[in-house]
Amino acid sequence: MKKRSREKENPAFSPLRASAEKLLRDIDLNDQFVNAKDFKAVFQELQVHQIELEMQNDELRLINVELERQRGRFSAIYDEAPVGYIILDHAGVIKDVNSTGLNLLKSSHKSKVMGNRLHNFISSEDSEEYYRFFVQMLKSKTTQQCELKILGKDHFPRYTRLQGSVQFTIDGRTECFIAMVDITERKRVKHELAATKERLELSLKASLAGTWELDIDTMTFFIDESSHSICSMKAGSFTGKLSDFISLIHPQYRKEVEDKFRISINSNKEVDVICRFGNSDDKNCYIVIRGHTVPDEKAGKRLVGIIMDITEKTQMEKYSQRLMSEQQKKIAAATLLTEENERRRISGVLHDSVSQLLYGIKMKLRQLGKDKNASEEIDAINSLLDEAITETRNISFELAPSILADFGLVATVEELVRRLSTKDLQISFKRGAVSGRMDLLLETNIYRIIQELINNVMKHSGASLLNIEVRKNKLIEIIVKDNGNGFNVTDQEASTSGSGLSSIKNRVSLYNGKIDINSIPGTGTTVHIKLSDQISE
Repeated sequence: MKKRSREKENPAFSPLRASAEKLLRDIDLNDQFVNAKDFKAVFQELQVHQIELEMQNDELRLINVELERQRGRFSAIYDEAPVGYIILDHAGVIKDVNSTGLNLLKSSHKSKVMGNRLHNFISSEDSEEYYRFFVQMLKSKTTQQCELKILGKDHFPRYTRLQGSVQFTIDGRTECFIAMVDITERKRVKHELAATKERLELSLKASLAGTWELDIDTMTFFIDESSHSICSMKAGSFTGKLSDFISLIHPQYRKEVEDKFRISINSNKEVDVICRFGNSDDKNCYIVIRGHTVPDEKAGKRLVGIIMDITEKTQMEKYSQRLMSEQQKKIAAATLLTEENERRRISGVLHDSVSQLLYGIKMKLRQLGKDKNASEEIDAINSLLDEAITETRNISFELAPSILADFGLVATVEELVRRLSTKDLQISFKRGAVSGRMDLLLETNIYRIIQELINNVMKHSGASLLNIEVRKNKLIEIIVKDNGNGFNVTDQEASTSGSGLSSIKNRVSLYNGKIDINSIPGTGTTVHIKLSDQISE
């Protein structure tokens, strides 16, 4: 058999070959116990073993090549891994580190890191945390983890998560394998989220607002603690269903809220509704619910929004409206009072001055009437003076009937009906349970309302019959009914022309009154007015 060259032998087999050659030299071939036949058998067996060893050697060489290839691949993966890998000995000294680990330690060469303790790169404030992590890792022999700040050469901190475990080498040495992940960006984002959340919570708290969320697939309704407080709900009492939340809203607003949510779910429109929360009439809690649809790939479509307490705002608006209404009523009352005073002044001037002058002229004419030559002219002048005196009395009565102050409302309305009734328009007046005097300003306003209604009938209705009734029970009722042409109430109220109806409404509003006009073209008109006997505050 051709012998293999020693140069091609594996160095690992050289000691074995040397031992075999020494053993052969020690054998005495002329020994009486060794014959040629035995020697040949031994020699053949040795050749078989040699061939087996050579085949094993070839296999080991191939395995070694594959291991080298795998080691090279692993080294590349290990060195370029996005996670930092560090190997420490039992004393915490760095034995090896990959490229990512070098970057985290702010170093460009392994030589500057290896041989140093990892503890030297840890922020001083986290030294104790690292010590506990390292000791526990050695002690428990299980995987441990912690979060620390790593300081590089520029002392810029990098937040990292360390996860390590103990491994034992073939020769029994202890090594610590540590994976180091950079979580600086995660920490920054988490900090910003926490700060944003804190600002949001402060803003919501300052604005008396809370958040809500509706999962459209399951109709689960989530509200935060602020919303619980706003809605006066006890913690844990809410079932998490939208229907149960809506049931807590005042019945007056419940349907509107349901419609808003339904439209938002079906049409992706925003929710914006103001409602009163709570079923009891003594609880004045007003809230505004706002929200919009948010697409979510994982959770599907959902609605998110805020609940804001506007109770104080609503109360202030109502108070402001009440003050404005009271101020308008006071202005209207002052205006009407001034108007009545001016009417009385003009009426007094007509009655006391103009009428007296006309009477004086008439008396003078009577004295001149003895002259027979001028009797016809004087009679004509007397006739004109009578008409002037009558007209002056009528104007004075319409401006401010003195009978109202002297004898009251009923007598004044009866006198007004007597004066205005004609053969073409028959006016009747009926009083029901009206006895005694009322406040003069109230009687004046009732008289002006009736006067204005009669004027409207005379000008526009073409009626032949007009019935007036005044009743007094808990409220004062004025009913004026005619058989005229009638009109479209909606068109009349929308019209901006004419001040008659506006004047009536102003007087009625002073006493928290209501006007009900029932009129159909061709069938006549009925006006029913109810008012209190005191000017509302």
